[in-house]
Amino acid sequence: VHLIRMLPTLGGQWLQAVCTLAFTVAGLIWLNPASAPLAVLAGGVAIAIPLLAQNQLGERDLRVQTYVGALSRFIFDALLGLLVVRAHNAERAMRREQERLLVEWVRSSRGFFRTVVFFEGVQVCAGFGFAITLLLLYVQTVPQLGGALLLVYWALSLPQVGQEIALLARQYPRYRTTMLRLLEPLGALEEPGTADGTRTMDAPSVGGVAVQCAHISVQAMGQTILDDVSFDLQAGEHIAVVGPSGAGKSSLVGLLLGWHRPVNGQVLIDGHPLDGRSLDELRQVTAWVDPAVQLWNRSLFDNLHYGLSDNIPATFAAVLTSADVRLMLEGLPDGLQTHLGEGGSLLSGGEGQRVRLARAMLRSKVRLVVLDEPFRGLSHDRRRHLLQEVRKHWHHATLICISHDITDTELFERVLVIEDGRVVEDGAPAALVAQPASRYRTLRDRETTVHTHLWRHPVWQRLRVERGNIDREPATYRGEGIETNGTAEHSNMVSERDRAGA
Repeated sequence: VHLIRMLPTLGGQWLQAVCTLAFTVAGLIWLNPASAPLAVLAGGVAIAIPLLAQNQLGERDLRVQTYVGALSRFIFDALLGLLVVRAHNAERAMRREQERLLVEWVRSSRGFFRTVVFFEGVQVCAGFGFAITLLLLYVQTVPQLGGALLLVYWALSLPQVGQEIALLARQYPRYRTTMLRLLEPLGALEEPGTADGTRTMDAPSVGGVAVQCAHISVQAMGQTILDDVSFDLQAGEHIAVVGPSGAGKSSLVGLLLGWHRPVNGQVLIDGHPLDGRSLDELRQVTAWVDPAVQLWNRSLFDNLHYGLSDNIPATFAAVLTSADVRLMLEGLPDGLQTHLGEGGSLLSGGEGQRVRLARAMLRSKVRLVVLDEPFRGLSHDRRRHLLQEVRKHWHHATLICISHDITDTELFERVLVIEDGRVVEDGAPAALVAQPASRYRTLRDRETTVHTHLWRHPVWQRLRVERGNIDREPATYRGEGIETNGTAEHSNMVSERDRAGA
């Protein structure tokens, strides 16, 4: 911020230097009118060279600042995840990533300073060249050399003033880059709100929303992430969305959350276009569960109560039971007043997901539920149990569940299969499995193969960590889910060969 405060001072100094240069050129012309064209040319070159350097200096300085920011974020993230990095022996990978960023930062810095030295060298050579030429021209045209000393002083001051202008011009890209980054959020497009207080969506007290997507295409960073997507959801319908990683599943629900805008097609909510007026209303009746949902460094109660009114919902105790948070409370030292750490760092992945789920279930008047990998870090049996609880709790709402666990999606009446940004299959799980060429069937068969030939293979020894105790699991344990928690269910598989060689 202090750089922005100094920007007017920088502009004033640059203007003062330009005026000094102009008066110096005027003085040279006064001493020797015959050298007027050369003096004007010398002054113009002193200004032109820094201006010509701006584009290259600005680009290289932006690159340097980008890598400085990347290094800062890397160090901050490394400190936050220090325990995890050590637990997974990831120090070598972290060093490689830091080395990569440092190398790129050094390269960009060298490129920046090479450009600076080049243009400053051109500036100095041009300035002294013009000074010597002006002096020789003065000696040849003026018989009396009384003003020669003053001309030499003014002529030699041209490179100095030019260097000052170049220095100020070199500082400007950094000031400009910083200012643009700080002001960038102000240039973000804002959706128009309902200033007149009118509603664009029908808002019944119960029931889900009807969703219609017609030939939707979405682009991000110049890449097409959704291409000609069309589907309809009836009010209160529950569907699952599956597909490979990066297929566009999260981007699809991002349309309903307002993250993306379609470049083609239209999204209708209860028959109304999803724009700024209806998007704000839709968000008020949407429950979203995702591992990326923020957990605050406050008490468990504050995290559960976040986004709610001041009154405690009557369903508070029931929701804690449904989301399996009540079981988690037994292991917390201060119960609901236990602080969770920054980003929920004092919780396991599975515990954090249960807190996020409970927070969403405490919302009232929910008509749309978006679940994006809501049970990550939980065991298979617990995922099944929570999915049933979620569907029972939001039985009236429209529910979209994104999952990589194909067996869980067989509980839904309808499944969307997305690949390469397209909806390639849409139908009941049983009907899709019955088709030999079905992509859904292929995904399910791959998952079954992994569980059968890898997780259940006798080469693995199965250890169960629960409440700080390690027990050996029987060979029939499915091992379909892993929950990383020292106080809850945790399964780890160790190869007998690796253990023997350890």
